[in-house]
Amino acid sequence: MSKSSAKVVPEGFEHIQAFFDTTQGQLTIGEIPPIRRAALAAVGKKVRVALVCGENEAVSDLLHRLNTALGKAAKENIVIDEVLPEIKRRR
Repeated sequence: MSKSSAKVVPEGFEHIQAFFDTTQGQLTIGEIPPIRRAALAAVGKKVRVALVCGENEAVSDLLHRLNTALGKAAKENIVIDEVLPEIKRRR
């Protein structure tokens, strides 16, 4: 890849970029009832990362946590899920 065609990845989002580059996955940010704000990274129906956004957490902080979690999930071949335990806790 030549320098002029090299992909520029914003600092701090290299794992999100790798997720897009290496999967046909999708990222979703929004409500997963009853959770008001969450971030989800999935490939098809297989969740890789599901994060609950803290009450006072900024979207930028959530995205940085998502980036870190995607890196860990890929490296360790694990699923990181904060959403399901939170839903069960609220029942």
